[in-house]
Amino acid sequence: MTGFADISEMSPQLQLMIGTGSHLDPAELDPLIMLASLTIMKNAGRAGLGDDALTTLSLLLMVWTRLLRDNPDNGGLVKTSAEDLADLSGWPVERVHASLQALGPHILIDDLALFAEGDLEIGLVPLLHHGGADCGDLLVRYWTAHYVMRMAPKLEAAEETVAEGLARANDLVGAGERVARLQFRWDAYRAQREGLAHYTVYGASADLAAFVDDVSTLEALNDAVVGLVDPANHGPLTFAQQCGLLPCIKLQALAISAAELQLYPVETKGVQH
Repeated sequence: MTGFADISEMSPQLQLMIGTGSHLDPAELDPLIMLASLTIMKNAGRAGLGDDALTTLSLLLMVWTRLLRDNPDNGGLVKTSAEDLADLSGWPVERVHASLQALGPHILIDDLALFAEGDLEIGLVPLLHHGGADCGDLLVRYWTAHYVMRMAPKLEAAEETVAEGLARANDLVGAGERVARLQFRWDAYRAQREGLAHYTVYGASADLAAFVDDVSTLEALNDAVVGLVDPANHGPLTFAQQCGLLPCIKLQALAISAAELQLYPVETKGVQH
């Protein structure tokens, strides 16, 4: 495929998760790139590509993963050569060229003449958007679901810490005004969530911004109560210590919530977290 102004361009969702808009470090980023690569291979298989073309594509994806990790601006672009692919596969270069020709109709090619010579600059976007489905939507849903599953038990633990800490704080001398302010914030939070289900993937995905707000509210309450009743921090932990999550994860959740994406537009109709 040719005729695209920028063969490296990815969808906004892909940019948000694995491109220039992502806040994630390699430990969080790698599973998303892996899922994108698996999606590309699945779409290529559905398109009827043969074994040689699929093998060459898998090698191109290895190159793409390295390029994307080194530079998010790389987008869906892969730069390599037929000779390098021959070295990686152990095949004669002629076999690599034949597999690339089979792959050609399913990718973006910057320069057909250079492509035919084995000097490769190709774009993977068509295989990331196969059949009208955007792989970026899948990555957003996967990461968000995993984030909520990790956070939900931490939020429930923070609720216990706040409730138990405020009960203990009533016995502190000279802290009455501060305890009253924290109690007011805690009561307001509980009233806001009254009647809602526990923190669930479907509920949080239906309104991720509200879930992120809950995380921020409970984080502030948890840490304020811990600092009040146990300033030496020998007992309850701060919220960040309980979660053990890197700052990049919170930034990513904020970025996704700000994008106002409908992660489950049908299934979660009327569902609250």
